[in-house]
Amino acid sequence: MSAFSQLKQSDGTLVDFERTAEPPIKRPSRWSLTNWPVRWKVLAIVLVPLVVAATFGGLRIYSSATEASEMRLAADRVDLLPTVENYMATLEAAMLARATGGDAQAALTAFDASRQRLQDQLSTVDVAPDVRDGVQTLVDGGQALMDKVTANSIGLREVIQSYALLLLPAEDAINGSVRVDDERIRAETAGLSRAIGARGQMMMQTLIITRGGELPEPELRTSMIALAGTEPSTLFGMSQVLGVASPDAQKLQAEFVKRMAAMTDPAVPLVNNPELLASVNATDDIARQIIERTTASVTSAVSEKAPTARTALIRDSVIVAVVILLALVVVALVARSLVRPLRRLRDSALKVAHEDLTREIDHVRAGGESPPVEPIPVYTSEEVGQVAHAVDELHEQALLLATEQSRLQLQVGDMFETLSRRSRSLVDQQLALIDRLEFNEEDPDRLESLFRLDHLAARMRRNGANLLVLAGAKVPREQAEPVPVSAVINAAASEVEDYTRVVTATVPDSEIVGEVAGDIVHLLAELLDNALRYSPPVSQVRVSAVHTGNGGLVIEVSDIGLGMTESDLRVANARLQSGGEVTAYTARHMGLFVVGRLAAQHGLVVRLRSTVAGEPNSGTTAGVYIPAELLADAEATDQFSTPEYARPADAHAGIATALALDEDHYDDSYDDSFDDEAAALGDADSNGHAETPLTLLPQRDPGASGISGTPSPQPTSTARPTDTSSFFAARAQAAQPPPAEPEPEPAAPGAAEPSDTAGSDDAIYQKMLSEWLIDPTELANSTDLDWESVWDHGWSAAAAAEEAPVLRHTEEGLPVREPGARLVPGGADAADADEPVEHARHRIDAAQPGTGHEVASAPHLDPEAVRASISSHFGGVHAGRSHARETRGTEDE
Repeated sequence: MSAFSQLKQSDGTLVDFERTAEPPIKRPSRWSLTNWPVRWKVLAIVLVPLVVAATFGGLRIYSSATEASEMRLAADRVDLLPTVENYMATLEAAMLARATGGDAQAALTAFDASRQRLQDQLSTVDVAPDVRDGVQTLVDGGQALMDKVTANSIGLREVIQSYALLLLPAEDAINGSVRVDDERIRAETAGLSRAIGARGQMMMQTLIITRGGELPEPELRTSMIALAGTEPSTLFGMSQVLGVASPDAQKLQAEFVKRMAAMTDPAVPLVNNPELLASVNATDDIARQIIERTTASVTSAVSEKAPTARTALIRDSVIVAVVILLALVVVALVARSLVRPLRRLRDSALKVAHEDLTREIDHVRAGGESPPVEPIPVYTSEEVGQVAHAVDELHEQALLLATEQSRLQLQVGDMFETLSRRSRSLVDQQLALIDRLEFNEEDPDRLESLFRLDHLAARMRRNGANLLVLAGAKVPREQAEPVPVSAVINAAASEVEDYTRVVTATVPDSEIVGEVAGDIVHLLAELLDNALRYSPPVSQVRVSAVHTGNGGLVIEVSDIGLGMTESDLRVANARLQSGGEVTAYTARHMGLFVVGRLAAQHGLVVRLRSTVAGEPNSGTTAGVYIPAELLADAEATDQFSTPEYARPADAHAGIATALALDEDHYDDSYDDSFDDEAAALGDADSNGHAETPLTLLPQRDPGASGISGTPSPQPTSTARPTDTSSFFAARAQAAQPPPAEPEPEPAAPGAAEPSDTAGSDDAIYQKMLSEWLIDPTELANSTDLDWESVWDHGWSAAAAAEEAPVLRHTEEGLPVREPGARLVPGGADAADADEPVEHARHRIDAAQPGTGHEVASAPHLDPEAVRASISSHFGGVHAGRSHARETRGTEDE
């Protein structure tokens, strides 16, 4: 008994306890067949086949099969011998007929027939590659020689040289056609090839004797001696077949000596010498007899060996088959004991991999504890059982790794979320500071820099929201009133860099519920940013919206940039459909991940397609389908009856195909098509802009805010909801000041020139830094600030609302916002579609934490009256300050 087997109670007494004994696992006996080691089982399976089949069957059958195959192939190839011999005989006969004046036509016909037979047999018989090449060379060379001889375009010397080149391929073809492991057959084949060579030599000597007059005497005799010099090796080969002491062999030797004597005696003429012709013919007759006898002997010998080898192969195969059948019985018994545990191991391992492990990992990722591992039902101690135990260990380690990975993901997600929230808090403070600086700034250039800084801060806030999405946290949005679609599009455009390139077509007069408006702004900003990055800098990106027949809304972002191939579109749409699944491509395609994750959160459908169907280089169009339940007024329709662009009748099919929606879901009253976006943009000027685009965001004109005097009345004009350029144009079109007021001093050189809005961020920072480093006392004592107006009450109220104290905090110490606590008194019409982009962004900020804005309902105001009032106010203030500066300057002098 150990200390671990006792339990100490509260009163100090020790109580013994027994652990619950687990029932022992039933295991087979050690000597059971299922408990054998794997090597024993393998040995039992292959022992009998290995000893019997490997020794007798493997060697004997292989040898018999090889011999039978060789004999069968040799029997087929030996049939080539008579054909080759006949071809050489007809070639020699045709050449002699042309040389001696015989029946050349009949000889040529016989040659053609033999050549065709040889060619056909070469195509059907499976000969060795070297033999095939030699026979083909023989056929081609013989035909070429006969063509020249028939055309009388070749001399005697060339005939002898060309024919001599054919003898060696002929002899090699004979030797290569008979390759058997038999000494007698090989010797007869060698004699046969020598006999064919001897006939060729005799034919060449006959040509020289009959047509030697064409050659000079020294060359004639030299050629004959050279031909005769190759005869000894030929005669020796034929003597091996005939026998050295045979009469034919003796006669061959005698005829050779007689010819050599005549050739070496200058007094003996060689041309048309009857004794030489008789000697040559005698040698040729003996060679022809050797060819006939040897061909028949070799053919029959090889043909007889093929059935013998086949019989031996059958006999050996039967014996080995019987032994293998006996071995298979043993293999079946042993394999049965091996397959069963392996099958259980396989099934259990697959169940663990595809069901148990997936379910347990999901449970762990959901925050649960790691469940115990159920062992695989293979309880043997041999190798299969050891593998099963290893699988159990892998199962357990996988759960541990999944737990660690889940914990690590939660930690990384929390870290990203904390960093993002802190960054967003700082950015929100920065935006509030920039707003105050914009309210108090009068210099057009500085105001332009503040606007750009405000824009950069808004983009930084969107990057912080991307980190929240990446961490799996939901971006906090406060409950807000419905936001118009045009305001959502404007706010999204305000968060991208080249917002001046974004234009809109007709947008329905609909509103999106406040709790999802901020996320839709975020999603559209990512799509706009991607479209602007991958399109030419001089081109425009169009945003348009259309109602569907089921009450939903489709917003499309179209560009005419690089575009995507069909395969890239399929991959991108698959990733969007997966709902922002974290993969290896998430870091490279952060925008695509954010769009997919936001769409999955709110039930949106986002699809990509080519701007012009079938043309990948026409650009990319991103379509966002917003369900009817996310719209405040699902029955709203387009308030403009005249379309901005031409809309073909089959427009619905393009949007339905891109978003995988039914074509019937689209409202029949709207016939806009984004398939002709590129065509509409193609009618633009050379810089890529359309003739009359609807400007989504204004291009600020620095210096336009310095208006003096009272503006003259402007005629009221009806503008489209998305055209906000008239608001800034009215500021630049102020009327001249009244005669009673002094003229303002001229602006500094270059003050009225528009600043370069494409300047670097460093220049913006340096300019802002130079303004911030001014001494606060000097700024407070500045005479420019020594004035007040009735409008200052509004700014004071806004500042007071923004500085409302925080009354509640969370458990972590973070402030808890009170909805409406920092609501600025007053407001504008929330449904006004003509609000500028900067105002639209602040309007959407009502759905985001820390901005201090909320959408408040207010009575409808006339925009032209507001513009005139603001312009008059700015003009009077500017004129008063100018007059005050001039007066002080005069007093100082």
